Amino acid sequence: MKAIRKMESAKQMPFVTTVSFADRDGMTVRMQYGVAAPSEQAARSELERRFINQEIYNYSISEIRRATSSEAESLNLSAGSIKLLN
Repeated sequence: MKAIRKMESAKQMPFVTTVSFADRDGMTVRMQYGVAAPSEQAARSELERRFINQEIYNYSISEIRRATSSEAESLNLSAGSIKLLN
């Protein structure tokens, strides 16, 4: 419980992530997500957790980077949220 409170109190930052999936025809599909998390590792972990919960296993996280200030403003992510960007 203490660890959960510590994570909740950590400053959330917006990250832009690129995830690659293989479609049914074997073609690579890239999607970008906005993720609010306290760190790059936490953003990765949250994406992975959500994919596993949806039983999505055939993916690769190819990039995680901090959003620029203009991206952060337009994303307007609440703490712990994820938004599909494209």
